Amino acid sequence: MDSAYLHNSVFNIELKRRELEQQNLTRAEVKRWFEDNYRVFSKKSAFTCLCCNKPVNMNLTKDEGRPFYFRHNDESECSYSENTRTYEKHVSKHEVKSKKDIGLTIFKEILEGELKPYGVEIERGYHYKKKLSFIPDFIIKFPNSEERWVIDYFTAIDQGLTSGSYARHLSKRMKTYKEESFKPFSFVDYSWLSFLEETNKGTLLTAETYVTSKTHEDSLWDTFLEENLQGDLLDFFMKDTGATIDEFNTRNIAYVDVFNRLCTIFRFIPISQHDRNITFYKLSSSEVPLARALSVNADQNHFVLSKENEDERRNGFLKELIERKQQFEIEQQRLREEQERIRAEEERIKQEEEKQRARLRARELEWQKQRQKAKELEDEEIEGEMQERMRRAALRPIEVHPDGWDQRYKRQNRYGNYTYQQSPPESSYTKTEDPADKKKKEKVRDKLLSQPIKGELYIDGDKRSWRIVILKCINENQSGDSLVVSLQKVISHMKSSGISFNQKNDELIKYPIKEFLEFYRKTIKVELKKKIELTIQE
Repeated sequence: MDSAYLHNSVFNIELKRRELEQQNLTRAEVKRWFEDNYRVFSKKSAFTCLCCNKPVNMNLTKDEGRPFYFRHNDESECSYSENTRTYEKHVSKHEVKSKKDIGLTIFKEILEGELKPYGVEIERGYHYKKKLSFIPDFIIKFPNSEERWVIDYFTAIDQGLTSGSYARHLSKRMKTYKEESFKPFSFVDYSWLSFLEETNKGTLLTAETYVTSKTHEDSLWDTFLEENLQGDLLDFFMKDTGATIDEFNTRNIAYVDVFNRLCTIFRFIPISQHDRNITFYKLSSSEVPLARALSVNADQNHFVLSKENEDERRNGFLKELIERKQQFEIEQQRLREEQERIRAEEERIKQEEEKQRARLRARELEWQKQRQKAKELEDEEIEGEMQERMRRAALRPIEVHPDGWDQRYKRQNRYGNYTYQQSPPESSYTKTEDPADKKKKEKVRDKLLSQPIKGELYIDGDKRSWRIVILKCINENQSGDSLVVSLQKVISHMKSSGISFNQKNDELIKYPIKEFLEFYRKTIKVELKKKIELTIQE
């Protein structure tokens, strides 16, 4: 035990030891001071136990850091000594002792100053004359009353977070206080305050929930919320805060900054429960000097802690919530209008794109018709040329070479004595062409005009153009199964037809022309089953 009665006053040997050490006295000098000033009182049994009034002896330990203490002269035990051991065990296990010692010193100083006018008795919890399983920091006794207030200052609220041991410890502590008819007041070190101003939300550990309290003002908040938060406003509040609660249960918790001697009271409602903590929504908060917080209210049934009547804050909370709901509805309406505008714009763009696709389809269809018509005209022209060529070839005497026969109109008498070929039967040219043969010829023609040819990059323009020119040359020079082609004439014909080349040397142009002529011979053989004897003249 660290305290004993001396001359009807409480003498705290530990407190005195710390005062002397703060004066830069060594351990030996502190012990000598106690021996010189108090040892004789100890020998005369002037020190008596606060609990049982038995004489106690002053024990001055040698080792640095160890406390000085009192012990019964007969080495017996009482509730004071047992409570002291229990208290020290709990403090060493669950608290930050250095911070707690400073805090309790400040608490005691303020309590004695604020409660002195009321004749209140303030004592340390372990001085209680009955053995307790949980020892409060302070016990306050009012004159002419059986009521006992207990005060605790918690510095390490996160102890046993994983196992939940500290939460269970606090739960049992509060239950014991209730069984002893104690009225508890709990204060948590300010370092454990966790709150976000922008969301108005904070977090409490499960252990912290056991040191919250519910006052008359909290009950008034419950009634106010139940009466005013209904229907759409309640739905908005639940969605806006993310609350998952069935009823309002307003509570409060006190945080203390002992170094600045300030007390902050948070009044809140829990909105969601998690494994090791809860999320709360702040209804109001007050920061007051610790001396005001620890003053007694007018009815002398509670500490003041903060502003007692919060009607103005409740009305302000409701007004702010309604304004937030109205702003939310405005934003939602604006969002719906914007979404509708976007949908209308998307529909307009969709319709415009559909019209554009329709125009493109119509244009493509028109182009196809034009290409088909041009192709049919080309086919008719080629077919007419082929028939004309065959007609002239049929008139050519057998003995005359095709190249010489082209000059027949200039030298008609030269061929007067030659035997002419018989004209083919009229049915071969005048009868309507078989659709299957026509389709096959069209297939051959498309293949001739589209198949890639080696070296064709030497020739400018569309590949169909120069191939059509060569096909005309073939029609003019093919006689039956014989085809004689002069490359130089073909090149001249191509140039006169507007075909240009990207090579200065015509020798390079002959290469793709030869390739095409060979491709023509092979295609006719494979597709039309006609063998052509091809002669290429340089």
